[in-house]
Amino acid sequence: NTPRTCVVGESGSNTDTYSETAIRIGDQTRRIWNALPKRIELVVIEGYGRPNPKAPGRHAERCALFYQIIEQLARRRIPIAVVSPTTLKLWATGNGKADKADVLVAMRDLWPTVKLINHNIADALSIATMGAMHLGWLEPELPCHYSPNVVWQKELTRNAR
Repeated sequence: NTPRTCVVGESGSNTDTYSETAIRIGDQTRRIWNALPKRIELVVIEGYGRPNPKAPGRHAERCALFYQIIEQLARRRIPIAVVSPTTLKLWATGNGKADKADVLVAMRDLWPTVKLINHNIADALSIATMGAMHLGWLEPELPCHYSPNVVWQKELTRNAR
């Protein structure tokens, strides 16, 4: 059983206007939604870390995209789990302060048949594997794979509109 990975991202530009950025975020939300399978039991998403002082605008964009995706999932009553970057690193490598290269190596070791072309795909595969283990689809393989610090949402607590 080999996971399927895909990249649906689009880079912005430092010269984009607010309107262009907003349209790109909306387009990205639709691309992500269209890439998802028809039947979804759980979506695990990486939480956003602290702003990068070298690219503070990108943090706002990531927050906007994060909440647009969460909104779409919530409206469809799809359970969501948010994994912090530290928890992702700890789960993947056993070290919550590991760098992205370490996560990439760990995911290549765990999934040797999956083509991982960059650290973003390795991060996504890490949290997807975490979700699959939570659902019982896969067995934990390493001590760091047991009991990650994640709130596993079972259902929405309030009605989505």
